[in-house]
Amino acid sequence: VSSFQRCAANGLNVKSSAQVVGSQQLWMVPPETPENRDGEIIPTSIEEDRPPLPTPVKIKRPVATQARQMSPIDVMSAMGTSPRRIFVSFLSASGIALAGNFLGVTSRILTAVPEDVVEASYLDTYFPRGEYKRIRGKGYTFVIPQEWVADTFIELAKAQRRTQSLDLSMKQRRESLTTLPDAAFGPAGRLNKKGVSESGDTNVSVIVSSGLKDFSLRKQLGEPQAGAEFLIRVSIAPEGSGRVATLLNAFEDSKTGAYQFEYIVERRSGPPLRNISVVAANPDGSSFYTMTVVAPAKEWENPEYAEKLKKMAESFHLVL
Repeated sequence: VSSFQRCAANGLNVKSSAQVVGSQQLWMVPPETPENRDGEIIPTSIEEDRPPLPTPVKIKRPVATQARQMSPIDVMSAMGTSPRRIFVSFLSASGIALAGNFLGVTSRILTAVPEDVVEASYLDTYFPRGEYKRIRGKGYTFVIPQEWVADTFIELAKAQRRTQSLDLSMKQRRESLTTLPDAAFGPAGRLNKKGVSESGDTNVSVIVSSGLKDFSLRKQLGEPQAGAEFLIRVSIAPEGSGRVATLLNAFEDSKTGAYQFEYIVERRSGPPLRNISVVAANPDGSSFYTMTVVAPAKEWENPEYAEKLKKMAESFHLVL
């Protein structure tokens, strides 16, 4: 039996032991060894004579690690700042915004504080509280709409009076000068050549009469109704003045003790005016205060505008 036949008889894959040389296929038969002399066929692979293949080396690729999350401190350091600088900058910006009433933020904050608290702090003198700002005079205070301005004519007349009182060569006596309000305010309007607002029918003014002795509203004026009628007859629309006044209301403020009168004045020229006057006397009876809010009667028909005018009158009170 040939070697080929012996391999086939033992079920070996003879093709695994075949090599091709040129165009001929040679079959390699394992040589006989001492173990197979008895006829036992032991298959021998040709691969045993080959050098062992090198063991494959596993190349470790760098695993992409997740980037470390930057903390707020790292971000601030990268920006060249620190929590302390940011805190100081925030405080500075907030202070500037509040001091400058940026976008009305200060005014809105003051509306959340009770009015008497804000008045005691004097903050509403510098910043409007809501839609109103506070005016402080000599012994009195009240609020006006924040868009109203001081009457330039009154300020000019007061300056001229102070100048005349200091000039000893002036022949005109001080007593001959007309009575001027201590303060007057009104909406900003068109100014004439002298810088005086021509929209003078709407305004608020305060007149202070000082140098009195033991003056009292009850003693000199009587009840609010009688006092209002007396002032209308003697001062507001005296006989021969061409004015006619009609009293609408008169009462005493229970909180301040001041008298409040509401009346309409009809004139020879111009539309009728509706007024609210508040009169008060200081406790020692040395001064008498008259605060008057006036506007054309037609403007009082607007509820929102009428509320502003009433707010001024209700806010007037003496400061002791």
